[in-house]
Amino acid sequence: MAEFVRSLAAQGAAKCIVECAQQAGILNGAVAVDPFLAEAEKDLIVKMIAALKERSSAADGKLEADEVSSLFTFVFAKAAECVTNMYNNRQEKIELKGMLTGEIPIYADDAITAEFKASQFPVMCAESYLTWFEAVSGQLQMVEPVL
Repeated sequence: MAEFVRSLAAQGAAKCIVECAQQAGILNGAVAVDPFLAEAEKDLIVKMIAALKERSSAADGKLEADEVSSLFTFVFAKAAECVTNMYNNRQEKIELKGMLTGEIPIYADDAITAEFKASQFPVMCAESYLTWFEAVSGQLQMVEPVL
């Protein structure tokens, strides 16, 4: 698979997530990378990009604020599923149901699911990203990722 071309919007989203995690006290140091999770993440991103391209061609190319919020919640839910699957030695099964609608099924350990449902982290990330995007939207030149 070719390397992804990183657009300013993608970099901004990543920066918003890291900054929110630091502010919430969730991330206090370097991020550890697990090969199982990295592989699941790659597959998820490829499928999400394809779905977002399809969504973009069906509409005006822009996501609504509630869709952006749902997207952050979706990624957070899928991360919980990936961790559960990693610890239970189960193959990752990636479904995109609810990615932009907020109706996201979560198949994770009960304790992780409870933590997920109580967390405001996805909302914080979405708000941070939308604030950043609004501030720089006139300056951004979107670059299509290479798959």
